Amino acid sequence: MRLYDTAARRKRRFAPAGDVVRLYVCGPTVYAPAHLGHAKSYVAFDVLRRWLEYRGHRVRHVQNITDVADETALAAAREGLTERELTRRYEANFRTQMAALGNRPPHATPRASEFADDIAATTRRLLADGRAYETPAGIFLHIDPARHGRLLGVELEKALAQPAGDVDAGPKRSPHDFLLWGPPVPSGTTWRPKGLPPGRPGWHLECTLMASRELGLPLDLHCGGSDLVFPHHESEILLADELGLGRYCRRWMHNGLMEDAIGKLSKSRGDRLTLAEVFIDCTPSALRFYLLGHHYRAFTPYTPEALKAACAEGVRLNQTAKMLLAYPAGDPHRDRATAELLAEFEMAMDDDLDTPRAVAALQRVKRLARDRQATGGDLGPIAELYRRFQRALGLFTDPTSAEPP
Repeated sequence: MRLYDTAARRKRRFAPAGDVVRLYVCGPTVYAPAHLGHAKSYVAFDVLRRWLEYRGHRVRHVQNITDVADETALAAAREGLTERELTRRYEANFRTQMAALGNRPPHATPRASEFADDIAATTRRLLADGRAYETPAGIFLHIDPARHGRLLGVELEKALAQPAGDVDAGPKRSPHDFLLWGPPVPSGTTWRPKGLPPGRPGWHLECTLMASRELGLPLDLHCGGSDLVFPHHESEILLADELGLGRYCRRWMHNGLMEDAIGKLSKSRGDRLTLAEVFIDCTPSALRFYLLGHHYRAFTPYTPEALKAACAEGVRLNQTAKMLLAYPAGDPHRDRATAELLAEFEMAMDDDLDTPRAVAALQRVKRLARDRQATGGDLGPIAELYRRFQRALGLFTDPTSAEPP
């Protein structure tokens, strides 16, 4: 199996460091309903986990919940709720919609708020060692600019669409420094740890501590959207160095984003399409088929027309699957046609999870099934192929369902 590594900028053969694959996926910031971008990212990494397990690996999958952020506090103020009430509501919404899409639940979903005391203790240590400093806007970690850019692989300022100083803005000593502990925010939870001013955890330190405490280091795989490469994932690496944690991660994987005709579907434009809206016209299983028709690293184009067309094809595939999954399974290796299709499918998935090629193989399996059904041929090996597609891609988890939970 070869998987693309963002840091190496190429595909590399994958082998875990130990008996269990340590998989960390950056989870959602829960301040609004789950949207189409969430589906793109978390379906992609659910397929990664499924394929690792299909190939015989044991996986421990940790995916955090960011329930402490400026966005969560501001949303709570708008809705007249406490931050905890708001984030629990949208965390539940996210879990429900991910289950509807057929994603397996992570083995652990730590919340950032649960690590606030650890984050405060780590901030105190960095402050005492002189590696962090206090300002009216919070406590920042000082970073030598030459150390940034490890994932981007280039000089940082030349690669960014915005200056580094726009990230964690404030009275910083250097534009590359970033926030460890921020000031209180109206309507947000405030912590009052000893030795620090009242405040709130910083984003980057949250993930560094959750990943290292929940999984141990080095991580085998760290995953997230391509918009997290900088500053978030770059900063996680730097924090692991500062804390003396050793090698942080052996491989980084990033998914492309959803975009419309004028670019990324952006929350700043107010046009993030919620999954509840999508599911009015497209079942969750059909949406999953649409997403798998695009490579996880590619930016996925979105138009309502394309989505509806793909969802209609997904419904047709589910109808065929319902029929085939009712048949007793046969050995696909004993049948020349199914053996070739199985080899094609596995080769595609071993090549950096090439789901478009896998879906193309699935379409050929569907045609083969219809031909054999018409001629009275053996459907057992094809039934087993459908079970393998089901297990590895998460398709056909509930072929009869027309509505999300």
